[in-house]
Amino acid sequence: MQDVIQQFITEVIKKAAIDKMPEDFKKEYTEKLGAEAQRRLGIMAMGELNEQGVKDFEEFMANNKSPKPEKVLEFFGARIPDFTAKVTEALKKFAEEFIAGAERLKGTKLTQ
Repeated sequence: MQDVIQQFITEVIKKAAIDKMPEDFKKEYTEKLGAEAQRRLGIMAMGELNEQGVKDFEEFMANNKSPKPEKVLEFFGARIPDFTAKVTEALKKFAEEFIAGAERLKGTKLTQ
């Protein structure tokens, strides 16, 4: 599942034309996109859990202080029907929002 997120990031960076930017800029946006994708997937997944699933997640987190993202995705995947399809849909929506924002900024000089 982590590969899906990395593939998503690579595609979004290309579609938003960030891949033509300097390496430090690409690296920064790769990290930001990854963090935001994980945040959005977490919100979506928590909304899909039933009451017992939420309790199980709280226990999982109590027993795993800093779990690897793939372990968290495995947890959700085992408890949410059609999790992969829901992940795909959430990432697609995020990509559309991000690319639309990048399109609006093209040709705009950013000031500090």
